[in-house]
Parts: sequence; C-alpha cells; structure tokens
Amino acid sequence: MFCTIIGHPLLKPRSVKLWGNFFKKKRLNIKMFSKEIKPENFERDFSKLLSNKNFLASAVTMPYKKKVISKIIIEDKISKYSKSINFIIKKNKKIFGYNTDVYGALKTIKNFKKNNICIYGFGGSGEAIARVILKIYKKTKIKIISSKKKPSDLPSNRIKFFDRKKKINLSNIDLFINCSPLGSDLRKAYLNKSPLNLDELENANQQIKIFDIVYKPKKNLLNKLCKKKKIFYINGIFMNTVQAQIALDKVFKYYKKL
Repeated sequence: MFCTIIGHPLLKPRSVKLWGNFFKKKRLNIKMFSKEIKPENFERDFSKLLSNKNFLASAVTMPYKKKVISKIIIEDKISKYSKSINFIIKKNKKIFGYNTDVYGALKTIKNFKKNNICIYGFGGSGEAIARVILKIYKKTKIKIISSKKKPSDLPSNRIKFFDRKKKINLSNIDLFINCSPLGSDLRKAYLNKSPLNLDELENANQQIKIFDIVYKPKKNLLNKLCKKKKIFYINGIFMNTVQAQIALDKVFKYYKKL
C-alpha cells in the first residue's frame, strides 16, 4: 500500500520524511512519496489516485485543500467548520477527509490570549483557522489582512477585512497569525520577506504573541524581527508535527484493521 502528499508546487515536503520514518518505525509495509499534480490535470490524476487499489491516504496541500471537498466525506465538526481539507484516507472504498492543520494550530495557540486576533493571509490555512476560531471562541474578534473580500457567511460584527496597503495596527492585538507564504522557501521571492515590519512591531501590544505557520526555514525574517524587539514568536513546526501525528494515528489504526 502507499500514501502520498498532493499539491502544486511541492518542494521537498516535510511530511514525506515524517510519514516514511513513522511507517519504518512501526514496521508497516506502506510507501510514502510526493505526487505533484498540475492544476490542469487535477480531475484526471486525483480520480486515478483514489481508484488505485493500493492507495491508503494522502496529505493535501495548496492549491487543492478546497477542491477535494466535493469528492470526500467529512466526519468531524472542526473539519466541517474549516471548509478546507488537508488529509484524506480511504476506508472501505470511501474517501474521508479532515483538516488536521487546524487541530495543530488550535493546539499551538491553546494558552494564548485570543480576544483580538490578526490573521495575515486568507488562503487555505488562513480561512480555515479563522472560521474555526470564530466557531470555538465566541468572544474573539478577528482582523484579516488580505486583498480578498469577506465571505458573506462570516459575521461582520466579529471579522473585518483590511488591505495591506496601510500600516497594520497591532496596538490592541493579542495574537498575530501569519498564514501567508512570506518568509517561507516555497519561492525565492518569499524568503527575505515578512508580513510585518519593524515599525509595526515597535508599536505592537507588548504582550502580543506571533504565530507564524511557516516552518521552512526554521528561522526567517519575521523571527529575526521579533527577536530584535523581544516579542514572543513561534513558527509552524509544532503545528506541522501535531497535524502529522493526527493523520498518522488514523492511518495506523485503519491499517491494523486490514
């Protein structure tokens, strides 16, 4: 049997090594590899993957976290709230999907103050995290930094959208979450960029927490700026590890039943 990670582009995804090491440690006869699918070939290649009798599970990354929803069954509330899927598993010829990223994010921010949150980026992860936070933390208000428009189903009294053209005011923000690729190695253009600058951090709430979902590289420009201003910073490694553990636990439990 085999597992994959699908997306486009895929640049040495961490899950291939994580999953591979887990299967080896547990002595499971499961192969793990990455499968890059071009957007124009998604329907064909994804259907082919799911129909393969040896396919067991897959991590799902951009740009397919929303696209797979119509093709799978979502079991848990958190994943339904997120309206985004990053893990699928084939059980009894049916495909089930989950958003383990959100579980990793929730565990990361569990002990952080969350009255006022600012989320930078409203792509797959940003929207999913925002939607789940609004459902779970009823008093939380969210400021979204994105050029996208607010989806009509989100409450206007609790979530506001702002364009990045203006300076980001963090004076009353308890938690800032970077859900953009800025600072990541996905592209060379992202590596030396940060969602926040020194001036914005200088005027931030002194107790603010910075959560950057980027995990490659471990230390990026935002990390360095926060260190310079002595602001709490955590990258996405813990979140990524937690989401992988949840996915692998589901794979392991089902595989042992086969």
